[in-house]
Amino acid sequence: MIKFAKVIINRNLNEYRNLHFLPDIFKLLVKYERFMFDDYFAEEDLSKALFKLIENSGRFFWVILDGESNDFMGFAYFDKFVGCENKIHSAELNTCFCRKYWGYPVREAGRKFIKFSFKKYNFQKIKALVFKENVAVKGLLRTLGFKKEACLKGETLKNNRLQDVEIYSILRREKCK
Repeated sequence: MIKFAKVIINRNLNEYRNLHFLPDIFKLLVKYERFMFDDYFAEEDLSKALFKLIENSGRFFWVILDGESNDFMGFAYFDKFVGCENKIHSAELNTCFCRKYWGYPVREAGRKFIKFSFKKYNFQKIKALVFKENVAVKGLLRTLGFKKEACLKGETLKNNRLQDVEIYSILRREKCK
């Protein structure tokens, strides 16, 4: 069983939710940031960047928990939305999981999160951008029913070198495997 808990930092409305997960999120972010972000993310302070990331994600940042033990498995968030405030057509999914959950638990969490997201937000499309060398994530996305759409050559800088980025997506009308 998998559970999702929304994490919110909204200074304007003085709304803060599930901040006790911040140390877990931060630790995971530090461990895997090289797979998630290019040279332009968090050039100064990673902890400030995390707060800004969660705050900018609004209602779209979630921690994923093992439903039986309530253990922190990882996090997922959406950004780069297409549509308008009342109807979001598509969004980019970003995830990060603790290594001990890689394999079946992550696949199960991914299936449930994709279905949950299509239902809750009525997205028509969910996409994921992946660095070309991140073979494990590309395999996971294909297992979940995502299809490769394109490879953007030299899309960004990673370790001060041009980096290709691949785009994967799944449409609402396609079934998550």
